[in-house]
Amino acid sequence: MCKNIPARKEPAIHTRRSFSAYLGLAAAALACAGTLFAQPQPWLDTDGQPLPFQDDDAILEFMRTAEVVNEKTIGTGINRSVRVTLEKDNVRAHAIFRDADHRERSATINGVAYRLFADSYLFEYAAYELAKLIGMPNIPPAVLRTIGRRKGSAQIWIEDALDEETDAFQPPNALEWVEQTWDMYLFDNLTYNIDRNPGNILVTPDYRLWMIDHTRAFQFKHDLLNDRVVRVRRATWDKLTALSKDDLKEALGPYLTSVELDSVIERRKILSQHIDELVAAHGEDVVFY
Repeated sequence: MCKNIPARKEPAIHTRRSFSAYLGLAAAALACAGTLFAQPQPWLDTDGQPLPFQDDDAILEFMRTAEVVNEKTIGTGINRSVRVTLEKDNVRAHAIFRDADHRERSATINGVAYRLFADSYLFEYAAYELAKLIGMPNIPPAVLRTIGRRKGSAQIWIEDALDEETDAFQPPNALEWVEQTWDMYLFDNLTYNIDRNPGNILVTPDYRLWMIDHTRAFQFKHDLLNDRVVRVRRATWDKLTALSKDDLKEALGPYLTSVELDSVIERRKILSQHIDELVAAHGEDVVFY
């Protein structure tokens, strides 16, 4: 039986633009050098102070081993996530804990049919691991851990996120901001993430875009999610295309089924064909940044 799964609101950030409109945005700011990959990590403790960790590995170790001293259910709907307060060695920080793990033989969302539909905390960790592989630093560190009897994923909480819908939201570097949205479009198409909504696009005060909540990514689909992949970060694309099937299987195999993993590999192939067509039509200097 095909189950109707509730849909979630599409974000305003996904307003469709023509290819020429994207080129206009880029041309207006080509002199600005992107600094996204060189920015320090923004992780804060419960008092709003920088966490005493030098890299992701230290944050991951903290989230795996710190004691849960408080829990607060947040959100509504099918998957009600929990904000947990973690404490270790006098350091306190928030994380979001997700334990959703629903699978259906078929489901329909927004009129689209999905075979082997899945909504799983395992995808949150798989998304983080895949982002690391391709050098995309837009997903906060995440780990798998058990809280009580619940298996799930824990992801570092983003404190002091900005509100994109206010007049005060004005990125100082227009090109750098748009490039981050292009990164997001590429990642969402690669992972077939059907749940990119306003609640899982967060922005820190340095106008860095963060992608969270990937429990509905990695669907079993052998096509692209949408037509928003129009420009691609060269460094990310080179790393993605250099990965062998064995590389992807080693990194993602423990968290994805074989059909989900095969879908990622197939979508990479389709993305490659799509990007080759863009390059043929517009040139490498236009398509890659």
